[in-house]
Amino acid sequence: MQGIASYVPVIGYLSQIPLLTEFMLIDIGCSGGIDAVWRGFGPRLRALAIDPNVDEIERLRSLETHPGVQYLAAFAGLPANHPFSLRKAGRDPLERNPWTRLSVVKSLELMKSRRQTLPPEMGALNAGMLAPDTKISKEVIAVPAYLQDSEIHSVDFLKIDVDGPDFEILNSFDSALETLGVLGVGIEVSYFGSAADTDYTFHNVDRFMKAHGFELFGTTVRRYSLAALPSPYVSNFPAETDFGRPLLGDALYVRDLGRHEHDEFAAQLPLAKLLNLICIFAAFNLPDCAAEIALRFRDRLGNACDVERILDLLAAQAQGPIEQPLTYREYLRRFESHDPMFFPSSSACTAAEYELACLRDAAAEIERERDEYAAREQAAQAELEQTRQTLRTVLEEARQARDDHAAREEALQAVLERASTELKQNREEARQARARITSMESSKFWKLRRIWFRLKRCVGLGMNE
Repeated sequence: MQGIASYVPVIGYLSQIPLLTEFMLIDIGCSGGIDAVWRGFGPRLRALAIDPNVDEIERLRSLETHPGVQYLAAFAGLPANHPFSLRKAGRDPLERNPWTRLSVVKSLELMKSRRQTLPPEMGALNAGMLAPDTKISKEVIAVPAYLQDSEIHSVDFLKIDVDGPDFEILNSFDSALETLGVLGVGIEVSYFGSAADTDYTFHNVDRFMKAHGFELFGTTVRRYSLAALPSPYVSNFPAETDFGRPLLGDALYVRDLGRHEHDEFAAQLPLAKLLNLICIFAAFNLPDCAAEIALRFRDRLGNACDVERILDLLAAQAQGPIEQPLTYREYLRRFESHDPMFFPSSSACTAAEYELACLRDAAAEIERERDEYAAREQAAQAELEQTRQTLRTVLEEARQARDDHAAREEALQAVLERASTELKQNREEARQARARITSMESSKFWKLRRIWFRLKRCVGLGMNE
């Protein structure tokens, strides 16, 4: 499939996280083998590769060393009672096909007339050019049903490239895209066709995918010139040309979990699915989309891996395989400073203009820092003055309390002194009273008085008679 990146360091990092589950790939039309980028998952990779070419499947099996990659010789199809099959009703999926008018057909006819051998690549790219003795499977399967029977309940990436009924196969996944939790789909599309909704055309594929919650994240175009004025070929065999009408291409559709409208779907995804989504974006050279997912779900992802490390690896991919790539933070800082690395050499932003812009930015930064310092100083002065006022108030209250205490102490001392004087006076008066009583009791009159009272008691007279 076209559009796949050759340098994807984040996959290697995430493949080493032991807690993550597998990455499940379904490759329908696997002639030539699965794309190498998926093998970066190492032991986490699980793949089911399907193709009707029995010889090619046997060849791939003989070369396969990964225990998680399985091959199946079969056609992928659609049940006859499926709504799409009923709508199609025998229509040609490739209407308005300009194939017979292309220069590639002219070249093939010339090679055949001259008894020239077709290059090996032609057999892998064009089913119609297979050798007569090539063994083709007669088995036809509905892939979603096969996955269910095989107890495969989760798929991360689905690739369809069968040179014909691709859209028909895609329709077989009409409900399975949701139930299997498919994150991304890569499919070959044609840029020709009619307005019929069963045609294998880009606009029909696009409408189908968007109806199922996917967004278009990548397209490629393979141009084929007309025989009326042939173009040089891109390769060393008749196929794609330098110029010509857009005939075929690959389209990449991925769930755009950066949009809040997909929050409910994202909340149901296991952690491993979010990390697999990052890998899918990175695999198709979309490290920016992968970084958005890492940032948006940072809290969840941080429980299993180092998100900052993921961002650094995505920034490294953005810079290409260089010895010392910038970190993610430094990469963003360079972008925000209008670094020339983000502009073509022919940009109007010359080196002098860039230096001037940097100086202006530096001056603005200094001015901003000065303003912030002045504001902080003013705030500190206000706070200091408020503290001083508070201290003065506290000191005044302390002085007042001290004076009040001294006044109360002085008043208490005066009361104490008066009480002490009165006590002395009372004691003196009591002493004098006791002295007078003692003196009276010792006098002759007092003695006669006591004798008189006793005598009255003896004769029975009252004390008052």
